[in-house]
Amino acid sequence: MSFSGIEPLTGRNVMVRLTDTLAVEIADRDGQTLFASSSTAVPEVTFADRRTVPLHSAARISCHPYDENGFAGHRLALAGFADNDAELDLVVAIDPTDTLLVAVEQTGGDDVRQADHLYRFEKPVGDGGCMILPHGSGYLIDANCPDVLPGTVINPRNGIGSRWSLPFFGLIRDAMSICIVVEDWWDCAVAAVHEPGAVSALDITWMPSLGKLAYRRQMKIHCDAGMDHTAMAKLYREQYARPQGLVRTLAEKAGVTPAIEAYIKRILVRWPAWNPQLRDKVLEDLKRFREMGFEVTLFFPKWPSLGYSEEHSTANTADAGWMAWIHPNPVPGGWPELKRFFDEVHELGILNQAFMNPNIHVQGGPGFDEDRLMHNEEGELSYDFLCSHDEVERITAAIQHAQGHGLTFDTLYFDAYSAHGGVQEDFSPAHPLTRRQNYAAQLQVMANTRALGTMPGSELCRFWCIGQCDYFFYSDWSADRLTNVPSQESTDCVGEPVPLFQLVFHDCCFAGFSGGGHEAYVTGVDWWHDRTPRLYELLSCSAPCYNWLPQNTVPVPDWDSDLARAKFAWLHRRSAFFQAIAMSEMTSHEFLSEDRKLQRTVFANGVTAEFDMANNLCRIEGVDGFSGDWEAPCDYLGAYRAPVGSDLES
Repeated sequence: MSFSGIEPLTGRNVMVRLTDTLAVEIADRDGQTLFASSSTAVPEVTFADRRTVPLHSAARISCHPYDENGFAGHRLALAGFADNDAELDLVVAIDPTDTLLVAVEQTGGDDVRQADHLYRFEKPVGDGGCMILPHGSGYLIDANCPDVLPGTVINPRNGIGSRWSLPFFGLIRDAMSICIVVEDWWDCAVAAVHEPGAVSALDITWMPSLGKLAYRRQMKIHCDAGMDHTAMAKLYREQYARPQGLVRTLAEKAGVTPAIEAYIKRILVRWPAWNPQLRDKVLEDLKRFREMGFEVTLFFPKWPSLGYSEEHSTANTADAGWMAWIHPNPVPGGWPELKRFFDEVHELGILNQAFMNPNIHVQGGPGFDEDRLMHNEEGELSYDFLCSHDEVERITAAIQHAQGHGLTFDTLYFDAYSAHGGVQEDFSPAHPLTRRQNYAAQLQVMANTRALGTMPGSELCRFWCIGQCDYFFYSDWSADRLTNVPSQESTDCVGEPVPLFQLVFHDCCFAGFSGGGHEAYVTGVDWWHDRTPRLYELLSCSAPCYNWLPQNTVPVPDWDSDLARAKFAWLHRRSAFFQAIAMSEMTSHEFLSEDRKLQRTVFANGVTAEFDMANNLCRIEGVDGFSGDWEAPCDYLGAYRAPVGSDLES
């Protein structure tokens, strides 16, 4: 069927056309194409029997008017696919603000499994512009970027909630920008492609929910000339995140969870794992931090005992899952030793931050029940994951069990909960679970944790848990940066990092940057090649941290050298910067030079921070301890210029 007879949709500054493959073209009012759907990756659907057919192959296609909620356009009824009686509705509509609505829904017949390339928007790179991606803090891929970004680097089947920090994506040209906001994000995957000299593209896939398309899927494409990444972030914050209750600020949360305000005033000190032989030395070091004027939160990433094991007493077993907290002897010395240490930490005025991996469980361990394991689509048991329905009850019980032994958690870190491998579906007939239900269960775990008086956190920053999650260790994890060679060893990234996530949610959570959690305050840690990590940590408002983890070194190896004194002096000033901006909205981020090396962030309370990435300099105004002049941060590799007037200047 030809769609040349279907009238284009006309907005304020754009028109929208359907091609003969049911692809979409966004043009200006003169008809000049600005963003085109791919001519090769045409919209298609996959049926339950795994056959894939193009949408436009339907034998019967009828066009009907669509007029709902301010959007006017077309509803295309599709039927008559070869050997399949499936019926689909495709909606393409526009509102007076040049926002395009795209929706697809199965309305009858055999099961449709998924819809691919609905839509793949492409931007030629020859005319400038860039692509905005919500990966980690955020990335801007300039048209001139020489690096290839294949769409397979970020597994598209993992979905937005697992692999992207925000559910919106942008393409920018001189004449027009589009911001794609995916509303039904839990079953949607986005592949980003950059081919130097050719094209930048965003490709949308609507994934199955327990094997079916199941419900109406919808996204909106905002078209606006001159819209940059800050404007996209604020559009999403005000038009989507706030109405959905995601903009829950730290100031609001602190009314329920007082540890939040205490956390802001502290640096994080990370101890690799519980080792009772080092207990006294750790306490000695913590006292010294306090003598130096630091308030502290102590975090054990692998506590207690690195998990449940048959040995019961080793510190060399698996990650600490929920089972470890209901084990009769969770650490060497048992519950009494743990309580003793908790009490000693609290007596020093130090917050404790415990660790738990909600998914880790061991066959034969306490509470193990094979009937409650998740099933994959082939009906096979997944021993990797506990059903999320059970996580709510069992994790809450594990926390209460530890509290019954006298342990008080100030904060609790849920390892990998917001990160890694993709949220699972459970195909078990006894307890089926969709991705959306899985996300809801994880949110409930965090909410229950807060209800018990504990501040919840997780690993990689993600929008969907922001209402209940107060901190994230990473925004750009060392093995998760946007790279065409995704590996722990890679030190290169594709594009320029931008604080996209922080522009939306900075006043709602604490987020680290790269390396060892927040900042890695150890000699020689430089996670990026040819970058200035200290400045990017400031740019992304990373919480200050002293990290034992990279070298697995306890105690602090160096307190008194000139470099050590410089590090700790800078750590004090980093903490002052963090305290000044922690609860304040980041209102803007902009580039001040054509090469994007000179950048500026502004906060709602008036603090301004400028960064010269080419020369490793920062200029911060409105924070005590910063003069407002250009200066170099401590780079921990020996080069350091003391601030004017400091006791280190000499």
